[in-house]
Order: sequence, then structure tokens, then C-alpha cells
Amino acid sequence: MTKKPNRCDLLAEASALTSQERNKDYGDPVDNMTHIADIFNAITGHEIKPSDVAILHIATKLARKRTSPLKKDHYVDTMAYMGIAYECELQEVEPSQKERMLRFGANARRKIKNEDSDS
Repeated sequence: MTKKPNRCDLLAEASALTSQERNKDYGDPVDNMTHIADIFNAITGHEIKPSDVAILHIATKLARKRTSPLKKDHYVDTMAYMGIAYECELQEVEPSQKERMLRFGANARRKIKNEDSDS
């Protein structure tokens, strides 16, 4: 009898994917998202950030989930991309703002921008 996967199993699999085999195959995920953003920006003339690339990969997985809602891969990869998006965000923030952003949580960029413009 096989055990039904639960969220902890899926999270562990997502963690292993982004820190082991895929990391060996493709390199650091943040570096990879940065490279993809650079290519996209060069081709389109737009300015997306590495974290936007991770979110776009999540959008792909959500779209695919609609066709095959029980495919475990969609859930595992979405979890992995969300973690990568967070790592990208941490690297995209200036070190001086990182502590304030972590403290403010939601809407952090807007609050910090308002704080900075008031000074």
C-alpha cells in the first residue's frame, strides 16, 4: 500500500529538486532566474526581475494544473518556484531595506517608499 503524499512530502520533494539534482544541472536557481530575466529583457525591451520569472513559472504550472489537476509535478514545482521567488526577492532588495521589508511584511515596498519620501 502506498502512502498518500502530504504537503510535507511535497515540500521535501520541492526542496530536494531545487537544492540537489536540478541545482547540479542548472546551477543556482536565483542565478538561473536572473539569466532568464536578462534574456527576456534583451529580447522584449521590458524590465522584469528574477522574481517575476519565478512567478511566471508558477503561472505556467497553474495553467497546466487546469488540464491535469492530479499531476503531482505541478504542485511540487509550484512550491519550489515560490521558494525561488522569495530568494530572488531577498537578493533584489538593497541590504539597507531588507530588515525593514521583513518587518513590514505585506505591502513592504509601498511602505518603505512612503517612509523614504517623507524624509
